[in-house]
Amino acid sequence: MKKLLLCVFTGTFLVACGGSSSTDDNIQTGPLDPSKIHDVVPYVNYNNAPGIIDNINFDGQQNGGYTSAMFNSDFNNEWGNVSGEANIIDRNGSKQLAVTHPKGYYKKGISGGKHLNEFNELYFSYQITFGKDYDFSMGGKMPGLAGLNPNVSAKPDGCKTIGEDEGFSLRSMFRENGRAIGYFYHQDKTKSCGDEIDYQHEGKNFSFKREKTYLIEQYVKINDANQANGIVTIYVNGFKVLERTNMTFSENGIYAINYQYTQLWHGGNSSSWAVDRDSTAYLDDFTLSTQPLSYTK
Repeated sequence: MKKLLLCVFTGTFLVACGGSSSTDDNIQTGPLDPSKIHDVVPYVNYNNAPGIIDNINFDGQQNGGYTSAMFNSDFNNEWGNVSGEANIIDRNGSKQLAVTHPKGYYKKGISGGKHLNEFNELYFSYQITFGKDYDFSMGGKMPGLAGLNPNVSAKPDGCKTIGEDEGFSLRSMFRENGRAIGYFYHQDKTKSCGDEIDYQHEGKNFSFKREKTYLIEQYVKINDANQANGIVTIYVNGFKVLERTNMTFSENGIYAINYQYTQLWHGGNSSSWAVDRDSTAYLDDFTLSTQPLSYTK
């Protein structure tokens, strides 16, 4: 995706393109135009950006089929599978993972999870492009950070009650026509499944567009024990679209951020979530970091 990207992140500055510059690198430190959220993707130098803990791209892969074994090896998954069709392809100057959800099916894509070292705060980002014929259908799951209680076997997902100190998960979803939401299991959730919190941009619900590239960056800070002050924010192409600062992730501080979901599939648990045509999305640069990569603090 590197050649698509129109803005540069250097040191502590997010570089906006298209203006005059006083430096050799054509750096302009003014804010981006909010109306360009669908068109301007912050460029990140994943080799040198400060704070990167882990970056998974596909530049070392050969073109062709991408198997569950490759998925689990690349991501160091505890568990994972490729249930749809997945391929490594050349696209816009780099190798990308193309995930195709087959017509007439749901829950066909990629899904995996892995344990992380425990962090009190962490940034997680990735890039995604929904293809020109992508069927958003009723919706589907997207990646996110989580925290698992090592003494509880059940994971915080799957439309079940999350009791005190039984973990949290902070995935996102696309919904009908690309409407984007945070899909959160946490100690104070109000729904039988995850709480759904709309992405918002310029005062309106935000929706993904087809054939546009999005750098999605999630920040999570664990709450203090017995306090509802946990934080989750989500940025899309450098713009904040969701923020909650009153979350309870671990009531008594038994665990912190220690898990990563890497998912892209439709559902839901019924055929009503199935796609009506083959639908492909393109993924790249899954990154964990201790500093933001797409925006400045």
